[in-house]
Amino acid sequence: MPERQTKKQRIEEAREAARLAREKREKRQKLLKVLVPSIATLVVLGIAALIVVVVIATMPKPAFPGGPKNMASDGILFQGDGTSSEVVNTAALKKGDKPKATEFPANDGLAHIVTYVDWSCPACKSFESAYSEQIDQIVAAGQATLEVHPIAILDHLYSGSRYSSRSANAAACIANFAPEKFAAAQTAMFDAQPESETGPGLSNAEIKKIVNNAGADSDAINTCIDSEQFKKWVTAATQRATSDADLQGSNGFSTPTVVVNGQRWDPQKQSDFGQFLVSAVSGG
Repeated sequence: MPERQTKKQRIEEAREAARLAREKREKRQKLLKVLVPSIATLVVLGIAALIVVVVIATMPKPAFPGGPKNMASDGILFQGDGTSSEVVNTAALKKGDKPKATEFPANDGLAHIVTYVDWSCPACKSFESAYSEQIDQIVAAGQATLEVHPIAILDHLYSGSRYSSRSANAAACIANFAPEKFAAAQTAMFDAQPESETGPGLSNAEIKKIVNNAGADSDAINTCIDSEQFKKWVTAATQRATSDADLQGSNGFSTPTVVVNGQRWDPQKQSDFGQFLVSAVSGG
């Protein structure tokens, strides 16, 4: 029979439970304070109306061609130390290796944000414009983590120039050779996104100029972009994402796809991403 707790032990246990509940409540309030100001921006940008949906009729068997460094999960992971964020370094996947899903302690009170984005996708650009600054803040503060999965689903646009795949390859090149410049390069690529999807998209020379100006300016990156070093990985990673049942909406896979603590955000049902994030953290 378990030993009966003393009055002092019961009081201490109650205090500890209250402290944990208070900390969780404070984290939720901090997240809400940071994210809510951008809700109006999200509505103005009309992200829900812009989202690109891809319906996959038949999918080939998964391929595992290997991949870039710092993307063992197919995504690049950022975490903070209270003042700044940094990339979590991982070894490159070898040919035949399956991606390894990122794992976190259960109920750690953090917002674990995972995004699936296409650098050629207008809705992804809108999401970046509305929320990247606020997400960066809570990641740097140690209140959240961010894992970005570059994919390519828009090669049927941009006059058949494969701009979607080439830009995803560029993302992989930067993650591999200059991961600390990934966030800046992503912002720069969204800022330079062509206004029309009927044109040819950005050339490799233009992509190199944009990411070089963002600090990702090594010869290795330029060669990687020109040769499409991670072309096979882009195809495989895109296939893995678009065929994942947990990432499917009512009409199929779409970009951006955003998941927080295992819950997929559906802007058609809940346009308020800030409230969704807080709810996901609290288990609501």
